[in-house]
Amino acid sequence: MKTTIPQKAALLLLSLLSVAVLWSCDSDDDDERSKFIGRYEVEEQSLETHSPRDDYEVNIIRDTGSQSLVIISNFYNYDVDVYARVDGNEIFVEEEVHNVFEFNGSGTLSGTVLTMDYTVTSVSEDTGYFDRLRAEMVRKD
Repeated sequence: MKTTIPQKAALLLLSLLSVAVLWSCDSDDDDERSKFIGRYEVEEQSLETHSPRDDYEVNIIRDTGSQSLVIISNFYNYDVDVYARVDGNEIFVEEEVHNVFEFNGSGTLSGTVLTMDYTVTSVSEDTGYFDRLRAEMVRKD
């Protein structure tokens, strides 16, 4: 069976449209997590003791197994990865336990600055550690 020029043109057009649709569906512009992705310098202060903590860096990446989660590495300068849900310009860390600490909090992104308020609680019965913190995270890349 011979393919005519109009059939070839229709197949070519269909192929180009398919590629365009697939490319647009995979675009980072549609992923609201994109604005959070990057390396941040963190200045953190205890709201309980009102003392600053050491400055440090975190890295935020997409959780590839989810449409709304990101992973914040080195959270609390504790070398752990916490999961956070993104909703618009807000980010939420649900109660999550790593080693002896439970983390919980939220934040708001304004431009390249992510301001987060969170708590750190010891799950170990013998310490009773609790801290409430505010961190200003400035994206560097």
